[in-house]
Amino acid sequence: MKNVILLILCVCHLVSLSQKLTLVNIEELRSFSGSWDYCKIELKPIGDDVRNFTYYKINEIKSASDNKGINLKPENPEIHKYKPLNENVTIALQKASRSATTFSIDGSVSFYKPTEANGGIVKIGGFKGKPEVNLAPKAAPYKLYYYDKITLAKKNTIDEQIRYDNIQKLPEEEQGFASEVNSLVSGIKYYAENDLDNMLFFAFNGDNSTILGMEFQDGKGEKISPVSSSIANSVHTYYFSEKIEPNMKIILNVESAKAVKVFPFVLVGLDLP
Repeated sequence: MKNVILLILCVCHLVSLSQKLTLVNIEELRSFSGSWDYCKIELKPIGDDVRNFTYYKINEIKSASDNKGINLKPENPEIHKYKPLNENVTIALQKASRSATTFSIDGSVSFYKPTEANGGIVKIGGFKGKPEVNLAPKAAPYKLYYYDKITLAKKNTIDEQIRYDNIQKLPEEEQGFASEVNSLVSGIKYYAENDLDNMLFFAFNGDNSTILGMEFQDGKGEKISPVSSSIANSVHTYYFSEKIEPNMKIILNVESAKAVKVFPFVLVGLDLP
C-alpha cells in the first residue's frame, strides 16, 4: 500500500481503576489521503479474580480523547461480543491529532460466568415432544419455539398466498417473527427426509438479546455439537451428524444480571506511536 505509514507500539502506561485490563498493543495507521487512518488498542484481562469468570467484553466506551482535546470516540462504536479470557480484545478509535502525543480512554468491561444458579445457563429438556410450545422460562422476555418436520410439513400444505395474507393481518410487531417462520416453512421442501431427522429448528419471538448462544446435551449430560448452523434474527437451524435423540437437552447461555459483573476502566497517558 503506497503512501501509508503503519506504526505499532507494544508498551505503554496504563491506569485501571479495577485492574482488570492491561494494555497489550497500540496500532496506528496514517495515510496522506486520510482515508485509511485508524487507531486501535489491544487489551487483555489480568488479575487473579478474573479467573472466576469465563468470558469478557468491552461493555461501553464512555469517552476517548487525545492530549490536544480531540475526541477519539467512534461515531458508531462497535458492539463487542464476549470472548474467552485467553483472547485479547481490540477497541477501534478515531484518529488522533497529528500534533498529539498521548491519549486517554474511559469505559467499562463486563465479565461473565454462566451457571444454572445465577441464571446464566438455562437447561430445557423434553422439547422434542413439544413442537410450537413456548419453551422459555416464565419470566423470560422472549418465547422459544421448536418446530419438527411434521409441524413444518403440515404448515406447508397451506397455500403460500394464504399464509402471506394471514401474516399481514397480524399486529405489526408480530409480522417479522411470523415472516421468518413462514420462510422456514417454505424452505422445508428443499431438505431430504433423512436430513430432517438430523436437524433442529427453533424460533425466538420477543427480545432475545440476552441469549448469547445455544448448545445441546445428550441424555448423559455430554455436549453434542452440530456440524453446521444457520442463525437469522429469529430462526435458528442446526444440523447434526446423527439422528436427534429424543432426550436431548437445550442449553441456553443467558446474559443474566447475576451472571455478569461490570467494572470501570480508565487508560490514561497512552503514548501515540
